Amino acid sequence: MDFKIGDRMDNSVQEEKRKFKRVSIPDVKVNYKLLDPRTWSTYHEKFLNLVENISLGGLAVIGVTEMPLHAPVGVDINLGYGHDKVIKAFGRVAWIKKQQDNYMLGISFSWWKKEDDKKILFNLIQKRSA
Repeated sequence: MDFKIGDRMDNSVQEEKRKFKRVSIPDVKVNYKLLDPRTWSTYHEKFLNLVENISLGGLAVIGVTEMPLHAPVGVDINLGYGHDKVIKAFGRVAWIKKQQDNYMLGISFSWWKKEDDKKILFNLIQKRSA
């Protein structure tokens, strides 16, 4: 699949119902890396951003750099205060929304480095949404 900077997702996909509960967790930060689409292993760039919201299906971040739609990314999620664990996942840029001076990016998760990471995130989301 080819992608380029500036590609956008159509409204029908943006309005799709969510499969997973999303929560806002102010102290969660994420490092995400643009990966080579052929190998999913070569890192091109690395970004650090605060997470706008997160679910088991993906996350939304506010960044200053536009990313190609459908670009593969590696994600390292720092769970914030009280957690020394970094969760590792892989996904793709699902949507891009231009804001005043930055971009809101949606990243959908495709694969988890460890199944336990998914359970840790699930438990954190349950606690924060209670």
